[in-house]
Amino acid sequence: MHAYDQVEYSDVALWFTESQIQELVAQLAEQGITVAWKETGKYFFLSVQTGYETHRFTFKKVGRRYRLRNRHYNIKDQSFEKILQHFIEQSKGHAVVKMFFGGQLVVQRIRYGEADRIIKISGGQREVIFEKECTVTLEDVMEALKRCDAEERIPVLELEIDYELAILYEALQVQNKGQIEVSKSKLCQLHQERIMLEV
Repeated sequence: MHAYDQVEYSDVALWFTESQIQELVAQLAEQGITVAWKETGKYFFLSVQTGYETHRFTFKKVGRRYRLRNRHYNIKDQSFEKILQHFIEQSKGHAVVKMFFGGQLVVQRIRYGEADRIIKISGGQREVIFEKECTVTLEDVMEALKRCDAEERIPVLELEIDYELAILYEALQVQNKGQIEVSKSKLCQLHQERIMLEV
């Protein structure tokens, strides 16, 4: 018996190394999930067949890493969901996870592989179960400035900004006010990260 009826992943942002993609395929196969893949010079295509449905993943090669292009999934298979959750944590990815069960909805926002906010919604009631405090110290800032992977992160960050600008443009075209605000907020966060990396 599953603990939930369905899990929905949205705003998924993941960057994998080639070895992580191979590990993902291996773990899916170990769970008895049917996988098929195709690789080109620029893309890695992965098809995942669970007992419920087929999911298709497209990874675009950016430098030495692969960026997951798909941003939304509905998952009913618990084994597949646990593997995807593991890789979001391992690759320090971002996602909004909505878990539906027993007439309730639990929304988990994941940033850099960790949940920073969890909300439970039941009927008209909304309860914040967990909210991560901002506990950035001067040592954390200094450590971030010393990191040598900023050169790798900046090109990926630029792609994220371009992608979010495209979403904002589409939202402006159809006057989707909710998406406009979400995109503006994300662009603000990405801009702040870019400033920190360029210091």
